[in-house]
Amino acid sequence: MLSLAALTGCAERHLGHYIDIGGPRAFNTYDRQGNPDRLEPVDCLAPALLSVPISYGQVVPLFQPDGAGASLLEAMQAVLGDRRCVTADFLDVRLDDREGPWHLVDRALALSGNVKGIKAVAVTKILHRKRPHLVPIFDSSVYRFYTGEVPPVGACRDTPRTLWPLYQSDLRAHRRWLTELASHTVTPDGRPLSLLRAADIVIWEHEVTGCEAAGVVPA
Repeated sequence: MLSLAALTGCAERHLGHYIDIGGPRAFNTYDRQGNPDRLEPVDCLAPALLSVPISYGQVVPLFQPDGAGASLLEAMQAVLGDRRCVTADFLDVRLDDREGPWHLVDRALALSGNVKGIKAVAVTKILHRKRPHLVPIFDSSVYRFYTGEVPPVGACRDTPRTLWPLYQSDLRAHRRWLTELASHTVTPDGRPLSLLRAADIVIWEHEVTGCEAAGVVPA
């Protein structure tokens, strides 16, 4: 298992590459929050900006009056509607608290198992834009970084549950320098970059670019 400790030497370079508005990454498009308290159809298409194969065929059922899609949308909207989730931080929440704000996120991930084409990857990429301090992005590159494995296609709740404790523990251990790293960046709509997004960007860039700095921890 790798740790963010191995990326201290390359993290700033990875972040700089990702946020370059003239570059190839999605920072100038995906990282625009819109209404933070409401999910609209366009919000549910946002994962496509992060390479999720999602289209109208998956989004239309979310906005129908009933069915599995409607239930998933209701669960995702419940995360936005809970006032605790506005200020909750992934680094501090109890993942096993059945009454806490994280339980609402976990419930949405569970319900994605009933919806064709929208699983954990899409759900977290939908919710992260609205609650960037609470909902980490579940991505195959991040999962591989921590587990050394590729997550199964169509993962909903159980597979992300293996990642969250590893990710949370590592983020806690490196909160200080990640906070400093993120503090120099604002989103395209003028918000401070969250620690969760900074970590996601750095890990993702490190993995997809084949950076050779893995495991090189400065003395």
